[in-house]
Amino acid sequence: MAKLRLGLIGTGVAARKLYLPAFQRLGSKLEVVACTNRTRKKAEQYARLAGIDRVVDSSEELMQLPEVDAVLISVPIDAQPALVIRALALGKPVISEKPMAPSVAEGKKLIKAVARRSVPWLVAENFAFMPALAKVRSWLDAGKLGEPRLVESYQLTAMNAKNPYFHTAWRHAPKHVGGFVADGGVHMAHAVRRLLGMPELVKNITAQFDPVLVPIDTAVAVLRFGSGALGTWTSCFSAHYQGPMLRLYGSKATAELFWSHAVLRNAKGKETTFRTDVDSFAAQFSHFCDVVKKGTPLAYTPEDALLDLTLIQSIVS
Repeated sequence: MAKLRLGLIGTGVAARKLYLPAFQRLGSKLEVVACTNRTRKKAEQYARLAGIDRVVDSSEELMQLPEVDAVLISVPIDAQPALVIRALALGKPVISEKPMAPSVAEGKKLIKAVARRSVPWLVAENFAFMPALAKVRSWLDAGKLGEPRLVESYQLTAMNAKNPYFHTAWRHAPKHVGGFVADGGVHMAHAVRRLLGMPELVKNITAQFDPVLVPIDTAVAVLRFGSGALGTWTSCFSAHYQGPMLRLYGSKATAELFWSHAVLRNAKGKETTFRTDVDSFAAQFSHFCDVVKKGTPLAYTPEDALLDLTLIQSIVS
């Protein structure tokens, strides 16, 4: 199978820290052949770092390149919908950042605008390709946890000058709901929804402890699911934390989800640990290659992404 020739729109911190290592791992399936950024100098710097031959001045120019098979849109959340619509109109398959839009209302408009397009569009929710999360789901499906009773989700990190995402200008004046809490929390929204479905009830409280982290840096919520299970949600971007990102309690056992491993603990305390070195970012790009080149059905649809956005918006609003 010939390599997927990808054009990159946006060369910010995610493209450097998260995507470049994935591109390098997928050298036999994918090649970034062109890139662009609002600041050309930054695109040129990225091109030298990533070994990309061509830098262009605009997203429109990049989309028009005949050597570009598909585009990766990695720009501020509020700028994504127009680019997704334009790329799909040009027949270019798209992989775009999460959240899929700045709000649920805008997400619905975006899906409606591209509804008649048959060109593939994957929202880059890497948690959808996380092996540890898939393992917890498999334990649940196999009945190893028994009936789910309670889920606890945690997303706590000190968002300060030591964190590269802190320096992203558009995150300090966000035009999307929930600021950092929604931008990062949409991952956990997917994990919770993947395991227990969409909550029937969400009751939330939000706060801003750090005046720099607008509009909020903290959200807590209680959740109730159709199965009867309950949940708690804790997001805080102005505190430190070490521990699992999610803990699922069942009538037979408990599961804990970490970034690269999962732990199943039965009623007697016996532990089963699943570990993986699979990079979820590489996995999502590999899947996108297969979608475009082989016609593989999307494992994570825009409608899935809208549900994840709907859940996190209910927690931050």
